[in-house]
Formats: sequence, C-alpha cells, structure tokens
Amino acid sequence: MGKAFHQYTRGCARPYDLPLMADMDAAAIALCENMEGARLAFVQSDEISVLLTDFATPQSQAWFDGSLQKICSLSASIATAHFNQARTVRGGSAASVALFDSRVWTIPQTIEVYNYFLWRQQDASRNSLSVTAQAHFPHGRLQGLDAAELHELLWSEKEINWNDLPVGFKRGRVVERVTVSKTVEYVDKRTGEQKREENVTRHEWRMTESPVFSQEKEWLLDRIPVPTASS
Repeated sequence: MGKAFHQYTRGCARPYDLPLMADMDAAAIALCENMEGARLAFVQSDEISVLLTDFATPQSQAWFDGSLQKICSLSASIATAHFNQARTVRGGSAASVALFDSRVWTIPQTIEVYNYFLWRQQDASRNSLSVTAQAHFPHGRLQGLDAAELHELLWSEKEINWNDLPVGFKRGRVVERVTVSKTVEYVDKRTGEQKREENVTRHEWRMTESPVFSQEKEWLLDRIPVPTASS
C-alpha cells in the first residue's frame, strides 16, 4: 500500500489518473514476477494484493521460507522500485518519490481467500464512487449521502453515469499468468549468429479487466489453488 498517497497524488487528474493506474499495474506485475509462489494480484487505488502459495508442485517452497519480515521488506522494496521506475520513464519528477509498505498474513481456507478479494473489490467500488463524487461536489454536499444518492446526484447535476467510467477504476484490475505465443529473437551463444524463432510458447504476467467477483464467483475461485491433502 502506498504511504501518504493522498499527498503524493495531489497533482494527479481527478477522479482517476490513467498514467498513475498504469504505473501501479507495472508495480503489481513486477511483484508477481519476483515473488516465488505468486498466483494472482489485485490492484486498486494505491493498493496491491498478491496471492502466494507454497503448494503449486511437490517441489514448491514458500518465498523466503515464509519469513514475514523478509516478505514484508522485499515486497515493499519491489513495489517502491518498480513504481518509481515507471513514473520516471513516464517523465515524472525524480524528486517526488513514492513509498510503499507491506503486510502479510495467512488465510487457511479457499473460500476466505475469495472473500478477501471480494472485500477488496467492494472497497475499490465504494472508493471509486466516493472519489468521483468528491471530484465534482464540495464536501458539504456529500455528507450523509448513501451510494444510491451519490449516483443520483452525479447523474442529475453533472450527467455523469458512474457505470460508464473505466472498469479498472470502478472495480480494480487483476494480474494473472497467461500462456502466449510470440516471436523471439536471440543470439546463438555457440555461433554468435542472430536468430529468430516464431510461435514460441512463453508464460508471462499480464493485467486483465476484473469481473464483478460477487457475480462471477467461479471466475475467481478457479484462480485460487486448492491445497491437496499432502500439502
């Protein structure tokens, strides 16, 4: 999670900033690439949730043998480094450095893992609606209004339909490992010859649109590995 991001994002577009979202996605992909046992990640606002397991294969081991201190410190470092790198490549100020902290806990049951990601997505949607309203109305106009009333206010006075906003802003994004076929160019180490090979199968982490977890429960459950009796 980003540290003091309410200050860091003061100059960003409101209610959402597509470049900021893309840089968060880059940090999430870097986490999945570097964290042993990563299965998927969910990104919303300044927050990245990564699901790790240590039972994918009989040879699987927990990242840093499950050391909470190392997992926390290294995951925060990876997110910080790659987010700031993405911002710099985009032309951001080197003087404005974002920082991330990290938390780790164990969730023993598959359904509770599902409930966790459902909770984070629901939080993403609540925050998205709230931030959208705050971008168009003063604080006093919004006090005491529930979600339905915020939707009505946005539409009746600003003609803004929250449902038409970008999916990644409304309900977060998912990083998952996919199989792709691509053309690969490389240098033959034996001959030094430049070679090109087509239709090479590779696995890589990619950002995808997140479905509504409460409506497509099986989509998420299919991506949460279930430990075997011997795990």
